Parts: sequence; C-alpha cells; structure tokens
Amino acid sequence: MPHDAIGSGIKGRQRKPRLLVLLVVLATVVGVLLVTLGLRSRTPPPSVFAVLGASGLGAALDSLERRAAYDSTVLRNGHQLAHALGREALTSSGGNPAVLGQCRPVFASGCYHGVVEALLQLRGRVDMTELQQMCAAAGGTGARGPVHECIHGLGHGVLGAFGQNVDATLRQCDGLSGSAFVVACREGAFMEAITTALGGQGNHLAHLHGLHGAGHTGAISIDPEDPYSPCDRYDEPYGRSCWLFQGFVILRRVDFDAAGALRLCDAAPRGRADRCYESVGHQLAGLFQRGNAWVVEQCGKGDAGRASSCAAGAALAFASMDWTGDRVKRYCESVPQAWSKQCFATAADALALVS
Repeated sequence: MPHDAIGSGIKGRQRKPRLLVLLVVLATVVGVLLVTLGLRSRTPPPSVFAVLGASGLGAALDSLERRAAYDSTVLRNGHQLAHALGREALTSSGGNPAVLGQCRPVFASGCYHGVVEALLQLRGRVDMTELQQMCAAAGGTGARGPVHECIHGLGHGVLGAFGQNVDATLRQCDGLSGSAFVVACREGAFMEAITTALGGQGNHLAHLHGLHGAGHTGAISIDPEDPYSPCDRYDEPYGRSCWLFQGFVILRRVDFDAAGALRLCDAAPRGRADRCYESVGHQLAGLFQRGNAWVVEQCGKGDAGRASSCAAGAALAFASMDWTGDRVKRYCESVPQAWSKQCFATAADALALVS
C-alpha cells in the first residue's frame, strides 16, 4: 500500500505511531511465515525436511500435499518445493538413483526432476546413454510416467551440469533415443533455463538485457522490452519446446492477467500465436490450481478462434497432475463444445506418454 494511502484515513498524529508499529509487526509476522513455509527460496518448509529425514520421501510428499490443501501459496509453489525434496532425498541417500522409485506425479512430478538434478550434480559428469538407462529403470515393470518425468528431469539437470549453457544441453538432449524422450528433455531444459533467468531478474523483469544479437551459447537472458523473449530466438526443432514456457514470461509481464497475456499472444511472431495461447493455458492451470470453470473463463478472455489452444494447454497441465486421466477428463468435459475436440486430443497425447 502506498504511504499516502496509509495515512489518508488516519486522524491525528497520536494514532500514526501505533499504525506504524502494527505495520512493522505485520511485516515481521508475514516474513516469519514465508521463511517457515520455505517460500523465500526453492526450499520446502522445515517441517517437511523433518518428515523427510524421519520417515522418507513418500511421507514428506504426503506432508507437502496436506499443507498445499489448506495453503494456496504452498500449492502454487508445490512444483519447486517437490523439486527441493527430490534433491534433498537423493543427496541424503548418498546418490542412490533408486530414490526415483519413491517419487510420484504430485506437483507436476517435481520430485522426479529434483532427484535427477541432484544426481547429475553429485556425479559431476554427463553420460546420456547411462542416464537414459537409469530413467528406463525408474519405470520398473513398464510404467511410462516415471520414465518420462525422469527424462524431463534430465533437461533440468544437464543444464545445471553444463553451467546453464542451453545450446550445449539441447545437443545432449538430441542424443537420446526416441523422439518423445528428446522433446521431454528439451522441455525440461527450457523450463529450467527460463525459471533461472527470471529468478535472476527479480519481480519486475528489469535487470537483464541484450538477448537479441547474442550468440546461441551460454545462459538464456530475457529482454524485458520484448514480451516474446527468449523463445522468439529459437527456430525448430527447439522453438515449440521453448514456447511451452513463454506463457509464464508473458503472464508475469502483465501481472498474471489472462486477457492481457492472450492479447500479447495474438501478436506473437513467426506463427507462434496458437502455441502461445497453449502456453498461457498450461501455466494458468498449473500455477493457480483452480477449478474447471475458472480455467475456462480465463481461456475465454482471448480471441475466440484461439481459445481452444488455451484450453488444450490447460489439458496438458491437468494430465500431468493425474496420470490416470480422471482429472483431465473432467476438465475436457467441462469446456465449450467448440474446444472439446482439441482438448481431448491433447489430453490423449499427453496421457500416452505417462500411462
């Protein structure tokens, strides 16, 4: 709240010190809560760490789910918190990749991604053949979901191992066997690269400049003057993977206003408008964890001819939350008839990767 607004409703000097004291106390309490919840960093709440140490990764994920059920801030940060649990569990195990077997798809499979990140950091080397074999073993008796999410986690982890060098990481992803694995790895790399770049900018996207004209080596930077940065610099076969996460950059730019984000998508360069809509839907569904009607309302705020792409992006998010398909089925059944075909087709493709 601006200082002039704070003072506008207060009469007399005698009450101002009391108000200031109350504001300081409130700020302190909020700060303590944020630290307690682990939301000032990509670290789970201390109580979840305690559960991990005492009862294992499965129980820690249970604890995180319970907290998310009554705290919307924990829910929105659940993916990164699950990442951190996976990293800590792998480190505590002495680097045993069997920890992957304790992960499950809650919070968009963040646990799988965190375990793989930590494993690569501990090993200090990258052998994609060996890593793909490790991910295959995570599937146990043929389960596809853990394998897919492990491969996606490779994108996160290899990027870290290569010092945030996106192009070097993409070349490693291209060495995997199977096009679905290649794409999953690329998407993991771009997700991690964009998250890292935004984290370095603070809340206002105002610190990093100079993406255009830069070479394709090194870490991604995001031009705050360009709503389509960084993905507008990538052609196929990488552009589509990057644009799945461009919606998050755009949403941050417009304070998570769906209508504003979709308007920017309408002007996306190089034929990326539909993929941009898909990305916005994907991010809205995954970040806010709201009901079907809310997601439909948000997707309806853009161009009617592209709204089905936004709905399809939300279907991707819902399919990743529940590998049985029940969640995404309920969602696609709720969308307008004109969006239904694309919603169900996208859901079917996503579920084929994990179920």
